[in-house]
Amino acid sequence: MARPIPTTDTRRYTTVAIILHWLIALGILANLVIGFVMSNVTMATMTKFRWFQYHKSVGITVLMLAVLRVLWRLAHKPPPLVPMPKLERQAAEGAHVALYLFMLGIPLTGWITVSVAKLDIPTVLWGVIPWPNVPFLSTLPNKKPVHEVVATLHGWGAYVLFGLIAIHAAAALRHHYLKHDATLWRMLPLVRRPLAVAALAAPLLALPGTARATVWTLDAAHSTLGFTGSQSGDAFHGRFQRFTARIDFDPAHPTDGHVLVNVDMTSATTGDSDRDSRLPDPDWFDASKHATATFDASHFKPLGGDAYAAVGTLSLRGITHPLTLPFKLTVNGDTAHATGTVSLKRDDYGVGQGQWASGEWVALDVAVTVDITATRAK
Repeated sequence: MARPIPTTDTRRYTTVAIILHWLIALGILANLVIGFVMSNVTMATMTKFRWFQYHKSVGITVLMLAVLRVLWRLAHKPPPLVPMPKLERQAAEGAHVALYLFMLGIPLTGWITVSVAKLDIPTVLWGVIPWPNVPFLSTLPNKKPVHEVVATLHGWGAYVLFGLIAIHAAAALRHHYLKHDATLWRMLPLVRRPLAVAALAAPLLALPGTARATVWTLDAAHSTLGFTGSQSGDAFHGRFQRFTARIDFDPAHPTDGHVLVNVDMTSATTGDSDRDSRLPDPDWFDASKHATATFDASHFKPLGGDAYAAVGTLSLRGITHPLTLPFKLTVNGDTAHATGTVSLKRDDYGVGQGQWASGEWVALDVAVTVDITATRAK
């Protein structure tokens, strides 16, 4: 029986990661507002006490969610960043590390501040769950110096966290509206990319001249995904018999496009039964562990005339690298035809292990050819 090809997008964060991300974000923003109100608005003593309890409840909840988020991230590899310059990638990675540190650090300093406060006011989360002070700190003989330092760190740290969140949000919006890539979409809850883009871009789509991507349906019967390699100096040709493609592309507005291709790695055939039987093996595609390869193009670049380039990433055998696929496109009414070729180094993706790792017997260079026919979705 043929192995089914996943139709879900492997470039998104997991559902658990998305839920934790947005719960933490809402909690942090809520607590920043509560903290500002507590510090700047005059209110009755009991009212302020209630706000203080809300602040502590939200803070401890965020701390627990942040710990879960870190543990989940360690156990589940996040999707790769979209292609970007090295310096920008390093800045993005550094910002993520800083966000994690402050997500954990601000609630922790708040908990410590409460634990060494002069007034030993008990913490009851959400008015129901008693929450202890930090044990060894609550018994310090002289808490005042510790309280002053930690309270200052907590207060100023909140401003830094707010700044990091603002930068993080601005960067995500820049990627979405200016660079037209999949960065923001990877973490959006509940919706698939076309719906998410439509929802976020709705105010802009109402403006004259704003671009909308066109959705195309793959005509699998008239489409081919092939590859060409060389073994012992002799060229061989193959193709993948099963693959899917989700295509959003308007030639008039290529930067707004997106394409997701899932390839069944068990469906490779070259016409040589011995070679074909070995391709799914661990030394080659390792299809039992990595049944699907994915090309995720976050946008397209016009190259002049009918030439374009799909810019994205290729994930194969669990390894992801940036990949740009140049192609030529013709559109006749509601039918589009695209052809293109890109060269890969198979060892970049771990294809060919052991005695096959070098190019002595099987060349490292592999040409991948696409010949795609698609119809405009109604």
